This record gives sequence, structure tokens and C-alpha cells, in this order.
Amino acid sequence: MQAIQEYADALRYIYSFADYERQTPRQHAFQHLENVRALLHAVGNPHTQLRAIHVTGTKGKGSTTAMLTSVLATAGNRVGTFTSPHLNTHRERYRLDGQPVSETLFTSMLRELQPAIERVRSERPLTTFEVSTALAFTLFLRERVDWAVVEVGLGGRLDTTNVIIPALSVITSISLDHTQVLGDTIELIAADKAGIIKPGAPVVVSPQRAEALKPIREQAQRVGSPVIEVERVARPLDRVIVNPLRQEFTLDTSLELGGEPLHGCRVGLNLQGVHQVENALTAIAALSSLDPAAAGVRTADLLKGMERVSWPGRFEVVEGGVPVVLDGAHNPYSMRKLRQAVEEVFPGQRACYVFASGRRHDAGEMLRELKGLPVVLCSSTHPQSRSTAELAALAEAEGFQYQTATSVPEAIAIARQERAQLVVVCGTLFLVADAREALGLAEATDPVRS
Repeated sequence: MQAIQEYADALRYIYSFADYERQTPRQHAFQHLENVRALLHAVGNPHTQLRAIHVTGTKGKGSTTAMLTSVLATAGNRVGTFTSPHLNTHRERYRLDGQPVSETLFTSMLRELQPAIERVRSERPLTTFEVSTALAFTLFLRERVDWAVVEVGLGGRLDTTNVIIPALSVITSISLDHTQVLGDTIELIAADKAGIIKPGAPVVVSPQRAEALKPIREQAQRVGSPVIEVERVARPLDRVIVNPLRQEFTLDTSLELGGEPLHGCRVGLNLQGVHQVENALTAIAALSSLDPAAAGVRTADLLKGMERVSWPGRFEVVEGGVPVVLDGAHNPYSMRKLRQAVEEVFPGQRACYVFASGRRHDAGEMLRELKGLPVVLCSSTHPQSRSTAELAALAEAEGFQYQTATSVPEAIAIARQERAQLVVVCGTLFLVADAREALGLAEATDPVRS
């Protein structure tokens, strides 16, 4: 058994399992929940003792999770948050009241669980994400969180996190992504994500295409879950971009918090884009659906919590001589939304895009969304990154001009020299992670990477 003494040892250990995110091809034969259930049973079934909110979706699930966490914590709750992937340190996946767990806590918890993990490992194959999930749930139980906000890793029905019985489920915007695993239509993807809906637990649903709503409604009816469709209960009025870092809107809604009507409240949000307003409305609808006695959220908590939301790598603006926008957009829909947000927040300014992509994403379709714009192509340090040569071939096929770089820092430097008034880094969160390190924004980095 590999000894865990220091933080680096803990990282080496957790990366010693099959890692679908970074190296191991996803194997359909192992897409089930039996292994994670066995692992959780071995560590005491912590997931059965948590009050949880379960969040899935193609886009916006991370931002919505961050909003829920911020508001619940502002209201005085102890909140554990489990998200993926991370940007610069694995510890970002496990947060307490919005802050990544310490190296000491992460290491000691994994060391404590190691004997049980090894017993299960001797009988069953385990993945890094399954071990991470068991670690998160155990950690949250030990830390006596009032709420666990749990983001789905991939899909819904067979995602490792789908062992919890949540107080509330949330489904954010659905679009085509991970089609090789989830299906190649919106309806199939929505049906998979609807698998997180549990009997009796309400489900809050962001505005969706009709073909996505159908399987969600059918699953909710099948298990007896109330459905709250956000576009039916809330909409924004008088949206204003205050500056590149902030937008505001007024709530037009029938929703209440603790008996207080929310109609007419002015919401300030330090995340840009129309899609973030949609995410905010989804989070607000979710918060209003929680048991008031258990959540204790008042209107003042909501407004203050929304003001405090921070979610790095999602239209993260780095101010300076030439501002840089960092955004993890990684499918054609999100790339379109990003371009629209850039043009809205920085009207009339010449933007140069630094672009990389993972092998599992549709790089060609994303590049089409950037046609007519100056683009610098590069590769991230992530093992699943497409090579610059692959991206160049796709750009050639589309017939537009581009430049290439051998590293992320070089790509940013080239973009800044392109008479650009703005640099936009996008295509994959792993490129954003590299860019944050290159720009000196990473508060912490890990001594070991998988």
C-alpha cells in the first residue's frame, strides 16, 4: 500500500486510479454505480447523511453551484461544495464555504480512508473520480456541513455522484457535448441528465429547448418530483452592464424567500453574460424551493451572496494594458455565447482569441464560431489536449487566417501584439488553467499532476 505522508503523496495516490478525465479512455463496461456504492459502503455511507443539492447540465452548472454555495454560506450555513474539473489545484474540487480545503485536511482525510479504499480496490476497479467522490462526501460529513452542493461530473444517470438522495435537483442549460458518451441528440443527453431526478425531490430546470424539456418532464412525472421551470417563474428586467466586471438586473418574479417576495429586487452579479443571468435566475429559483427552516436564506442573504460570487475561468477579466478574458467555453454553443458576451461587454474593441481544445470536444465547430476573428492556436499542457497541428488543419479547412504558438505564454504574447484591444483565452478549461498560471493568477498549484 502506497504510504501517504505529504500532500504530494496524497496526489500520487489519488491519481494512481483510472483517470477518465486525463488519461484513461472511458470504458462503457465500467459505466455503472456498483463500484462507487461499494466504496461508499466501506467508508460508512456518508452520502446518506448529507443534506444535498445535486446540479447537472451542459453549461452553467459550475456557476450555478458557485452561486448556491455563496448564498447559503452568506446565510450562515456551513457549505461543502464538490465540483470538477479543477483549474490549478486538485483541492479546488472540495470546498468548505467556498474555499478549497487545505493540503493538510486533504492529505489526512485521504490517509484515513486509504485502508478502506484498498480493500475495495482489491476486489473492484476504481477510478480517480470515484475515490474523489467518496473523499468529498466523507469530508463534508466530518466537517458537519449544513448543505452539500454537488456538481455532476459527466451526464447524470450513471455519474458517480448519482448515489445521493438530494433535497433538490437542478438542471442547467443543455446542449450537445460529450456525445460519444451521452448520445448525439439533445433529447438523449437531456434524458441522461434527468437521471439525477429523485422521487419526491423537486427539480429546478433552466430554460431549455423543447426536445430537452420533454424527457425531463417525463422523468419527473415517473418518479413523482415537482418541476420548477425557471422561465415560468422568473425573468430579468432592466439588465445593465455596469463595467467589465459587473452586471445588474431587476427580478420580475413570483418567487419568495422565507415569505418575502423577491419581485423588484435589484441583483448585482460579478459574472458577465446573458447566460450568467440565466444561471442566477436558476440559483434563485432553487434557493426559493428549499425548506426555509433548513436553509435560513433571507432576501438580504440572497443579494449579498450573489454580489460575492466568484467563479474563476468563466468570463474572468484580467485588467491591464490589454485586458485578458479567460473563459472555459468548450463547445459550439458556449463559444457562441462567449463571443456574444465579449462583443456586448467590450463593444467595438478588436479581440484576438487564443484557442486550444481537448480531444473529446468539437474543435472544428468551435472554430467556426470564431470565423472572421484573429486567432492564435496552441495546445495546453493537459494530456488530452489536441495538438496545435491538428487545430491548424481544422482552421485551414475553414479557410481563415490564424497564427500558432508553441506554448500558452507565447500565444498570449502573440495575441497582445496583434493590434488587439482585448485577448480572449478559450476552448477548454485546461487552457484557462495554463493561462492563469502564466498570468500569475493561480493562488496555488500542485506539486504532482496526473
